[in-house]
Amino acid sequence: MSKKIEEIFKDYKTNSNIKYANIDALNVIKKTNTLQVQLTYDEYIEIKEIWYFEKFLKERFQFEHIDISIKYHEETILKEIDKEWKNIIAYMAHKYPLTKPMLLLKSDIEIIENEIKVKMHIRGAEFLKAKKTDKELEKVLKNLFGKEYKIQLIEELSKKDIQEIKQAIEQEEKQIISHIEEMNRQEKSNANNIPEYNDSDYMPPQELEGYIPEEGENQYVPELEENEKIQEYIIGKPSKAKENHVKIKDITANDGRVTLEGRIVTCQLRETKSGKGMIIFDIYDGTGVITCKSFSKDIAEGNDITSKMEEAKIVKIIGKAGLDTYAGDITVIANTIVRKQCSNSRNARRRGNTINFWK
Repeated sequence: MSKKIEEIFKDYKTNSNIKYANIDALNVIKKTNTLQVQLTYDEYIEIKEIWYFEKFLKERFQFEHIDISIKYHEETILKEIDKEWKNIIAYMAHKYPLTKPMLLLKSDIEIIENEIKVKMHIRGAEFLKAKKTDKELEKVLKNLFGKEYKIQLIEELSKKDIQEIKQAIEQEEKQIISHIEEMNRQEKSNANNIPEYNDSDYMPPQELEGYIPEEGENQYVPELEENEKIQEYIIGKPSKAKENHVKIKDITANDGRVTLEGRIVTCQLRETKSGKGMIIFDIYDGTGVITCKSFSKDIAEGNDITSKMEEAKIVKIIGKAGLDTYAGDITVIANTIVRKQCSNSRNARRRGNTINFWK
C-alpha cells in the first residue's frame, strides 16, 4: 500500500501539496547511482516543487541522480505545457545542465497531438540535437505530465532575428577583443610585480596537474612524478601571475579572471566580419560544461589553433568570466590556452586505478 511523502520523509519540510502525493515505488539503480521515485496524485504539482524534492533526496541520501515521475488521476487538471515552458526549461537547467537547455528559452512551441515543435529564434538546433537535448526534454515531459511527446527542434528566424544575431555577434567580437587586450595589459603589469622566492609571504604553487575524470569514476590524486607535467602554450605565453583556479560548477559572472582545466567537448572556428578567427569551444571538468571563446589574428591562424586544441583534448585556460547576455549563460573569454597531458608512466599507472534558477 502506498504512503504519502510526508509519512515516509518526515524531515522534508514544505508547504507544497507535493507532501500529500503518494509514493507508489522506490527503485535504486546501483550502476548509475540513481533513485527512481513513482508518485500518484489528484492535484497538479508545481514543477519547482518537484525540483526541490529531488534536491532534498539527492542531498539527504547522496544519490547521483533522482528521477521522479508522476502519474496523475484522469480527472486532474494539468497546466498547459506552453504556459509552463519557462519552468520546464529551468527544471532542465538544474537537472541536465550539460544539454544547454537555456538556449530553448528563446523559442515558441506548437503542440499538435503528441508532437511538439520547438521553434527557436536563435541558431543552435543542430548543436542541441548533438547534445540530445530533445531526447532529454521528451523524458522530462513524460515524467512531469505523464504523457509521451515527440520533440522537433527547428530554427525559425525572421529578418529581425537574423539582424539581431549579426548585431550580437559584432558586439560580442568587440567585447572579446577589448577583454583580451585588457588581460594582456594586466599580464604585462603583473609580470613586473612578481614576489621574490625569499619573500616570507610567498606561497609556491601547490596544485597537481589535474586529470579530468569521466563521470562516475572515483576521484584519484596521483603521486608526484618527475616530468609529470607536459604542457604546450596554444595561445598566450607563460606568466608568473597568481592564478585563480575554479571548478566550472562554482563559476559566476562576477569571478573576473579565472583559471579552468578540462576536457574539450566541442570546438569550432568562425570568421569575424573583420577577418579575425573566433574560436568557440566547450570544456568539461567533471563538475560541468562551460563555453569559452578566444580570437586569432586571422582564419589561417585560427585553423592552426583549433587543430592543436582538437589534438590536446585536455587544456588549461586563463581568461575572464562574464555573462553573455545574448546566450543567457556565463562565458569565459580566454587569452591563454595551454595543452596539458601526462607522461606515459603516469598514464600507465592511471589505467590501473579508478580514478539555480529558483533560489
